Amino acid sequence: MSKYLFFSGKGGVGKTTMAASTAIYNADQGKKTLIISTDPASNLGDIFEKNIGHNIIDITHNLYAMEIDPDAATEDYKEKVIGPMRNILPEDVMKVMEEQFRSACTVEIAAFDRFTDFLTNEDFDVIVFDTAPTGHTIRLLELPIDWSKHIEVSSKGSGQTCLGPVSSIQGAKEKYDKAISAMRDAAKTRFYMVMKPEKTSLAEAIRAHDELSKLGILNYEIIINGIIPEDAVNGKYMKIIEAQKLYIQSIGKAFPYPLRKVYLQSGEVKGIENIRAFSKIVYEGGGQLRTVFRQEKPFENFASPAALRDILTRKLNHRVVIVTGKGGVGKTVVACALASRLAKDGNKTLLVTTDPAAHIGYVLEEKISDTITPMKGISGLFAARIDQKKSVETYKAKILADAEKSGYSDDMILALKEELESPCTEEMAVFEEFSRLIGSGNFEYIVFDTAPTGHTLRLLELPYDYAKQVEMMVNVKGDAHFTSEAKKKLEELVANLKNRDYCTFFLVFYPEYTPIFEAKRSLDDLKLAGIQVQAVIANNILEQNPKSEFFTSRYNMQQHYLKVADKQFGLPMFKIKLFDEEINGLDKLQWVEEELFGKK
Repeated sequence: MSKYLFFSGKGGVGKTTMAASTAIYNADQGKKTLIISTDPASNLGDIFEKNIGHNIIDITHNLYAMEIDPDAATEDYKEKVIGPMRNILPEDVMKVMEEQFRSACTVEIAAFDRFTDFLTNEDFDVIVFDTAPTGHTIRLLELPIDWSKHIEVSSKGSGQTCLGPVSSIQGAKEKYDKAISAMRDAAKTRFYMVMKPEKTSLAEAIRAHDELSKLGILNYEIIINGIIPEDAVNGKYMKIIEAQKLYIQSIGKAFPYPLRKVYLQSGEVKGIENIRAFSKIVYEGGGQLRTVFRQEKPFENFASPAALRDILTRKLNHRVVIVTGKGGVGKTVVACALASRLAKDGNKTLLVTTDPAAHIGYVLEEKISDTITPMKGISGLFAARIDQKKSVETYKAKILADAEKSGYSDDMILALKEELESPCTEEMAVFEEFSRLIGSGNFEYIVFDTAPTGHTLRLLELPYDYAKQVEMMVNVKGDAHFTSEAKKKLEELVANLKNRDYCTFFLVFYPEYTPIFEAKRSLDDLKLAGIQVQAVIANNILEQNPKSEFFTSRYNMQQHYLKVADKQFGLPMFKIKLFDEEINGLDKLQWVEEELFGKK
C-alpha cells in the first residue's frame, strides 16, 4: 500500500469515515499510521470521540491524529519566518512585518505549509489525509505548485511576495517541490475518490479527477459509499435502489480503477471500536454495524410554514438569504427551493452559488454560468455562479486600472502585477464578486447557495482581513483611493451581514451526530463574528417503516438526534422528508417547496 493516502470527494459522501476506517485498519496491521484532517471544518474528532487539535495526539495503538488549524498554523508559520529576525531588525520594521502576517493571504499559505510538512515526513509508515470537499482540496493541492512558481518568479523580479522578502521564505520552495514530487509519485501516493451512487456525486468526482490529473496525479481507487442494502427496503424507497444500480454502473464505466462498494450502515460509525468494526466490513467484507437507539416518541417540534414565511419577509427593500451547512446535507436543493418560491410569490430573485461545482444547474435543469440568466419556467427567478478564474482576471484588471488612475509609477505597476500573481489573489477575487452581488440593488431577494461550512466561514471572515490586504499591497498604505473606498464598502457589507432585517442565514443539516455538531460549531463561529443564524432546516427525514429492521434502526437514530438538535440550536427548525427520487427538475423541486412552505 502507498505511504500517502488522500481521501477526496463531494461533501457528505463519507470521506472522513472512510479515511478514519482506513487509518485504523492500517494501524491494526502493525503500521505506524497518522491521520490528518485538512478540512477547515474538521469533524475527525467527532468520529473518534477525541479532542484532536493542531498537534499530533495518540488515538490508539499505532494510530495518531491531528487537525490542521488555520489560525494555529498561521501563528506557527509567522514565528518560523519572522521569529529569527526579532533581535536583528528595528522595531518599526518588525511592526510592519507583524501587520503583514495578519492578512488573509498568510492563513492560506500557513495551512498548506503545515500540510506539505507531512509529504516529506519519514516518521510514519502510512499518512492518511482526510481532505475538505473537492473544490477546496484541489485548491490545496494546487498551492505547492502555485507558491513554488510565485517564489521563483518573485526571486527574479522585485524579490518580494505578499508575505515579505523571497529571502525569508526561499527555503520553502525546496519543500514545496518535494511535496509536488511525492503527490505525483504513484508508488508513494494513492487518491481515494469517495462518492455516493448519485448524479451530483459522480459529476463532481469526474470533475475532480480531471483537475487532479492535470496536476500529474494518476494513482486512484474508487469507493462507492452509502449504498442502501437492497434487502433492507421492503418496497419503500425502491426507486432509490434502482437509481443507485444505474449510477454504480456509470461509475464503473467512468473510472478504470479498482472499485470498492461500501453499504450504508444501520448504526453510527463513531467511536474507536465502531470504526474498527466498520473497517473490517470495508476491507474484509460482509456484515452490518448496528447501534441501538431506543424507540422514542416522534419529534414534533418542527416550525410551521407560516414561521418560515415570516422569517423571509422583507423588512427593507432588499434581502439576502445565505444557505450553508456541512457538505452533502442538501444546501443546494434548499437554496433552489427557497429562491423558486420567493420568485413565484412575485419577488425578483437572484440565486447565486459560490460552490465551484455549481450543482444548482442540476437541480434546476438549466445551464448556469457567471452571467446572470433568467430561469425557464419560473418567472422572476435568475441564477448565476461565481466563476473563480474569471473573477481573478476581473479583479486583477480592476486593481491595476485603479493603480494607473492613481498615478503609480511603472516600477510600482510592475511590482503590483507580480503581487497579483500570488495564489492568494483567487480568494480575494471571489470575495470581491460575492461583495459586488450582495451590494447589487437589482433584485428584491438574493439567495446564496454556499460551499460547505469551513469554506463559507472563511469567505465571510474575509471582509475583516481584506482592507489590511489592500493596504499592504506594494506599500500603498494610506492611499485614499485604495483604502477609504475599500473600507467604506467593507464596513457596509459587514453591517448588512449582521442586520437580521437585511440578511438571513439558514443552516441545513441531517439528523446525525456529525452534521449537527458541525452545524453548531458554525453557528457559534458566525455568532462570534456578530452574525445570527435565524433558523435550521433538517433534511432527509425518514418516515416510520416498521417492515424494515434497517430503516427502523435509522428512523430511531434520527428521532434521537432531532431532539438533540432542538436543544443544541434553540432555533426554529423546519423539515424536509427523504424522497424516493433525486431532486432534479422543477416538478421535483416543487415537492421540496411544499415541504417547507406548504401547498399554495
